Amino acid sequence: MIGRVSFENTTFAGPPFKYEAGTINYAGAISLGAGIDYLESVGFGEIREHEKKVYEYARKALKKIEGLKIYGNTENMCGAISFNLDNIHPYDAGMVLDRLGIAVRTGHHCAEPLMERLGVSGTVRASFAMYNTFEEVDELAVGINKVKKVMNK
Repeated sequence: MIGRVSFENTTFAGPPFKYEAGTINYAGAISLGAGIDYLESVGFGEIREHEKKVYEYARKALKKIEGLKIYGNTENMCGAISFNLDNIHPYDAGMVLDRLGIAVRTGHHCAEPLMERLGVSGTVRASFAMYNTFEEVDELAVGINKVKKVMNK
């Protein structure tokens, strides 16, 4: 980042070196390489198929829950399901699910124009990836039913 430093004067290196303060993130680069190696060993096709199966299982399970509305409910989606429960604010639902050990996101998800168009203040979003299981989807469904019981008393 610097050319020379003394008590009298400091000179800076030219671009791009003057923007490279400190030690490079070599641990990050090594970790990224290990992560890519792991994904390649599992196989991107296998990952995609697993995620698709978990997503489809979750979509079917959540569609069975009375009073639950799924947004973006198409078969060609993968990764996340956004939903709301009748008469329950998404933050309240998220708080109860969190207390049950179920991780979801709540809010407008940086999509305020979409939320305005949908006429909602936000949604609950459950995300699924290669590490999620069908059992975790079942736990989510049980948790959502507990949310309904707790919030509708």
